[in-house]
Amino acid sequence: MNEHKEVFILSYGCDLDHSNINFLVKERLMPFSHWHNKKSPIETDICVQYEVFDVNRKKHKQLYYGHKFYINKIRLEAFLYSLSKLKGNHVYANPQVRGHAYALIDGVEYSGRVYESLEDAQTLVFIDEESTNNIHLREKLPSLRKELHFLKMPINITFEESDLLVANWINSIINEIK
Repeated sequence: MNEHKEVFILSYGCDLDHSNINFLVKERLMPFSHWHNKKSPIETDICVQYEVFDVNRKKHKQLYYGHKFYINKIRLEAFLYSLSKLKGNHVYANPQVRGHAYALIDGVEYSGRVYESLEDAQTLVFIDEESTNNIHLREKLPSLRKELHFLKMPINITFEESDLLVANWINSIINEIK
């Protein structure tokens, strides 16, 4: 069996250019999707997973989750170069770290989606929609200060420290909305 290096790319931000992102994925990655090709090409040595997280709830779509694209280094570099020209942050993330964070504030549970950026050894947390209590926060996020759109925290902190940072961040969002 052919071994592939796993690469996970995360694009995130507020009001991303989804039409151009979709075009890039369709042209540069989709022909090499494991759902379109039954066999990966011989010159392929990289398995790419790609996700987009838009802070703006109205624009956020989970289009590429679960896709695996089998490409080579040149195709990967071309895709990343094109992404770099678009609005937002585009980072390598750890393909083994995708999860959720939870915070209980005044008896109300909130949740966040968690990724680990490999480029700056940071954990990224986004308000998701796993909890219905998040919907009001997601609707207001695009109008808030950019510092509140997502949380960055070091990966080498304890669970207790992480939980405290997430709760404080969500509290800041709630207070800003008020």
